[in-house]
Amino acid sequence: MRNDYTDTFSTSRWAPHPALDRKGRFWAMTIYVLYIFAFFTVITAPIGAFLAYRHRFRHGPLLRASFDWQIRIFWTGLFATLAIALTHTIVTGLAAITFGAGAVLMVVPWAMTAAWWLWTGWAILRGLAAVE
Repeated sequence: MRNDYTDTFSTSRWAPHPALDRKGRFWAMTIYVLYIFAFFTVITAPIGAFLAYRHRFRHGPLLRASFDWQIRIFWTGLFATLAIALTHTIVTGLAAITFGAGAVLMVVPWAMTAAWWLWTGWAILRGLAAVE
């Protein structure tokens, strides 16, 4: 009798998993590329999220985990962008009220933006490695 659990995890980490179908891998890779382009043009991120939602249940459970991860990247990025915009607005208002002294706090939204970029880059690379 074949043991599916050991067969699933017996492949090399770097070899393509036999259970991953080619179409699903293509769509997962395409969505990650759209997310990379989203650093330069914002419109590709919602397109990638739409495609992830669309292909989520069309492929096996391993690719579903990848599509779920892509959806999580999108929503985390959206909420991070809103939080950074709100923080930036508050700090700018504080700087205006204190005649520029509060401008020192501009480091906070900048640090938040840097942390968001680093996390998103790490998440995309992690997802690409998992699909590869």
